[in-house]
Amino acid sequence: MTVKSDIGWAEIAADFANWEGRKSFMYVDTVGRVTVGVGLMLPNVAAAQKLGFVTRSDGKPASASAIAADFQRVSAQPKAKPANSYKAFTQLDLPEAVIDDLLKTLVTKFEQGLKVNFAGYDQYPASAKRALMDMVYNLGLEGLLKFKNLKKAAESGNWAVAAQECERRGPSKARNDWTSEMFLKAIG
Repeated sequence: MTVKSDIGWAEIAADFANWEGRKSFMYVDTVGRVTVGVGLMLPNVAAAQKLGFVTRSDGKPASASAIAADFQRVSAQPKAKPANSYKAFTQLDLPEAVIDDLLKTLVTKFEQGLKVNFAGYDQYPASAKRALMDMVYNLGLEGLLKFKNLKKAAESGNWAVAAQECERRGPSKARNDWTSEMFLKAIG
């Protein structure tokens, strides 16, 4: 049996949009961070100002002051409300192409980190790669590397153990269950 080990961009984008959402406007995530696109945390106004926001009313490039105003209005709102509820406090959007470019840049960075830190990563089954990509996107590479038993299991191809060692604090039970299922699917 041939094991599929490559994952396509469409699968990756769908996975992240499913778990992180996809919003063109700034919103506050469950822990109080200003976020945009596909779960991209904006640590400060300067980070937001580096992105290609446009004015919702006319599609023209947003000024630095308009971006700062949206950021400040959103960051003043309570955390963990439904993301769409923050749209009323914004006047700007990120174009879909910019959201895709940002996601592709992050995915490329994270995949390089996985290749460097997980021996044999290129030969992992696609479902195991999807699980690891979800974890690294959610935790960052440094956070994922704290899962030492998971790393050891992945490097030895023991996907059943990887499935047992992948539970994170923070993500929903459904997301953790999905990640576990992706590792189990890698068994064959």
